[in-house]
Amino acid sequence: MYLCDVHTHSLISPDSEAPLTAMAEASVSAGLEELCVTDHCDLLDWEGRPDGSFDWTAAKEQYRAVKAAFDGRLALRLGLELGSAPFDPDKARAVIAGGGEELDFVLGSLHNWIGDQGNIDLYFSRFAGDMALCRKAMDNALSHAWALVARYPDCYDSLAHVLYPMRYIRRDGMDLPLTDYEEALRAIFTEVAKTGRALEVNTHHGLDMDDWPLLLRWFKECGGELITVGSDAHRPGDVAKGVPEALALIKAAGFDHIATFEKRRPVTHPL
Repeated sequence: MYLCDVHTHSLISPDSEAPLTAMAEASVSAGLEELCVTDHCDLLDWEGRPDGSFDWTAAKEQYRAVKAAFDGRLALRLGLELGSAPFDPDKARAVIAGGGEELDFVLGSLHNWIGDQGNIDLYFSRFAGDMALCRKAMDNALSHAWALVARYPDCYDSLAHVLYPMRYIRRDGMDLPLTDYEEALRAIFTEVAKTGRALEVNTHHGLDMDDWPLLLRWFKECGGELITVGSDAHRPGDVAKGVPEALALIKAAGFDHIATFEKRRPVTHPL
C-alpha cells in the first residue's frame, strides 16, 4: 500500500507556521513514501476580498531546498491549493501559470461563500440553530463545485474536501443528511470522472472519515477512477493522520489504486 499525503501546508500558507523541512521530517517518521505541499492561494481572502496573491519565489526556493535534502528518503512534490477558481478563472489560470514546469499538482477548493454572505470564508459563519443557513451554505458550495468541474477543469487536478461546509455546520452542532445532496454530488462526480480528474479523500487530520464510504460508492458508480488522499495538515503533528484509514476505505469501496500527480499528470499506485 502506497503511503502518501498530498494535501499539506507550510509557512507559505497564511494559516501555517510550519517549515517544509519539519513537514518532511514528520512524513518520514510516519512512513510516507510521498508528500506534496499544497499551500493556499485563495482568490477570496478570509473576509471575502478579492486576492489571489501567491509567493511562487518563496514557495519554489523552500521546495527546492527540502527536495534536495530529502532525496532518497521521500518523494516531494510541489502543489497548490487554489481556492475559489470560479470567482475569477482568468486569475486562477494566471496563478497556475506562475508555477511553471515545477508545479506537480493543483487542488481545487472552495473555502468561501461566493456571491452571498459577503464572500467570507465559511469558517466565520455561525450555523447553530439556523438550518436555512446550513442548507444555503451547502447549496452555494456545491453549485460552485459544479462550476469548477464543468466549466474550469483546467483549474484543478483533484477536487478537494467536497463537503467543506459540513466542517463548520457540524462544528456548530448542526447536521445535514448527505442523501439530500445525492443528485448534486453525483452530477459533480460524473463530471470529475468524465474529464479525467480526481476526487480527494480529505481526512481533516483524521477527523472526517464517516462520510467517505457513501461518497466513494457514489463516485465509483459515476465512473470515477482517480482518488487522491490528503490529511490537510497545517503542522507536523497532523501529517498523515487518517491516511491509512482512508486507504482502507478506498480499497473497501472497490478501488484498486490511488493517484498522485507529477507535472499535473496522474500517477497511479496499487492499493
